[in-house]
Amino acid sequence: MPSGGRRPGAGRPRKAAAQKILDGNPGKRPIEVLNFDTGGMELPSEPPEYLTPKAKEIYRTVFGWLKSIGCTNGILPYNLEEYAFCKARWLECEEMNTKHGLLVKDQNGKAVPSPFVTMAQQYLKQTNEVWSKIYLVVRESKLSKWDENNPNDDIMEKLLGGKS
Repeated sequence: MPSGGRRPGAGRPRKAAAQKILDGNPGKRPIEVLNFDTGGMELPSEPPEYLTPKAKEIYRTVFGWLKSIGCTNGILPYNLEEYAFCKARWLECEEMNTKHGLLVKDQNGKAVPSPFVTMAQQYLKQTNEVWSKIYLVVRESKLSKWDENNPNDDIMEKLLGGKS
């Protein structure tokens, strides 16, 4: 004898995301737009002293690119520092792989993968994760507003209408 509680398939079916977008704002409540002001804080143009020369070069290159597209606000300085640090370490590991090869011999004389291969993969993964944080800010700041007019709507209307 089952007691109360949630049962699979019971209740109102959920709306699909596409239907929610088509319905718009059914309650007609004002939509609150959050604006995070950085307070005029801008990325420092010079890298910190603890970075290696190669990392400082990467920092300056990325900063120059961010400045050229007008996106030096909103990015946390330590994200750019971490990106430069990880990228420099990855390049260092790749130089070692180029110099010594991808295989090395162990104490028994068997060929094993170089430890620099694993380190390079880890640094590349970290570099990509940090870059995605930086690029997310760039993309969001440069993204144009959606005007709710989809250019494919007219085509779909013609296809679904069946009239030519």
